[in-house]
Amino acid sequence: MNVANDEAETYLSVRESIQIGRTEGLLLFLTATMYLYWRFVTHNTLLVLVTGLVLGTWLAFRPSEWAVEGIESAAGHARLSAYMAGMLSSLASNMPEAVVSGFAAFAGYTQNNADLLDISVLSVLVAAGFNMILLGLTIIVSTKGKEDMEVPQEVIGKDTILIRWTIVALACMFALGVVDLVAGTQASPHFPPLAALVLVLSYVTYAVALRSGQRNDNASPATAHHSKKAAWTLTLIGLVGIFLAGEVLTTSVEILLETYHETVSTFGDPVTIAALILGGAGALPEHGIALIAAAKGKIGIAIGNLMGGILQIVLLVMGGIGMFVPIPLDRYVLFQIVVIAGSLWFIKRAINDDQKLDIFEGAMIVLLQAYVFVLLIMGPTI
Repeated sequence: MNVANDEAETYLSVRESIQIGRTEGLLLFLTATMYLYWRFVTHNTLLVLVTGLVLGTWLAFRPSEWAVEGIESAAGHARLSAYMAGMLSSLASNMPEAVVSGFAAFAGYTQNNADLLDISVLSVLVAAGFNMILLGLTIIVSTKGKEDMEVPQEVIGKDTILIRWTIVALACMFALGVVDLVAGTQASPHFPPLAALVLVLSYVTYAVALRSGQRNDNASPATAHHSKKAAWTLTLIGLVGIFLAGEVLTTSVEILLETYHETVSTFGDPVTIAALILGGAGALPEHGIALIAAAKGKIGIAIGNLMGGILQIVLLVMGGIGMFVPIPLDRYVLFQIVVIAGSLWFIKRAINDDQKLDIFEGAMIVLLQAYVFVLLIMGPTI
């Protein structure tokens, strides 16, 4: 009887968290049906592209919410801090970007498609830029009606060290690409796979250090809203949806490049536009999680989600891709690398000056990244 009750409780808990309404469910069913029909039966590329972007974005957003909710509850059962839970939820939120970029990088490498390979790496860095904007918006929401907000102690401690490390690592990466391009030693310079492994190891080292020192008396604990079984069920369902999002979005971008390259060129550089689409889709889960958490007063989870997201994207996702697929150090990637390094420096200074963040600093972070996106889209003019 207890087993049956546990099963029923898990089912109700998972069903309550998923909460797909009738209208949303009907639209999802129709979009998925039309996408599959147009992709595999009629092969209508325009309709596959449109429905694929809609379906892929939904799969990147909603299942990520479920995975994050499951991970947060699992963190509560493991007695982790709220900030640590935010970092883990950020890892789940960044999963769509990792999957999408991984699919695109593999396709670009196997097809010898330089544009697709560029897009895969650039979309990772663009997603970090979107997270910068979301961090600024989160600060604005968190400081509404207040002079400033306290920065979580975990950020002041180990995060600032990792931020400094990341800035230096990106600067070295930028310098390597510039030297190779100026010297002309390679026709198409790439980032070494072993160096990409070091990027991944740096974040792993940080995570281990944060886990070992996370039992801080001042750190608020994460709360478990679900049973262990319900938490893992939500996580699994979410991860399956994220994987499907990666496949659908990658297919849409390939169609965009192959079939509508000339049309997209009238609005700007096709590589940049495609990377912005993928990067934006990858950052959407962060948008919902962080801003909702900030609005509810969960500052630790919101800041942990976004700060962890930026560092995870640069070190884990880009490093993970670079371990298996050569990262091109061309003008697209080099520009965004130096931009991310500069933005991280800006955030680090804002944190360290008084260990607080205010609405002015949040607004300046948003404007800085918006300025960067304008430069990226428009490029130099003659």
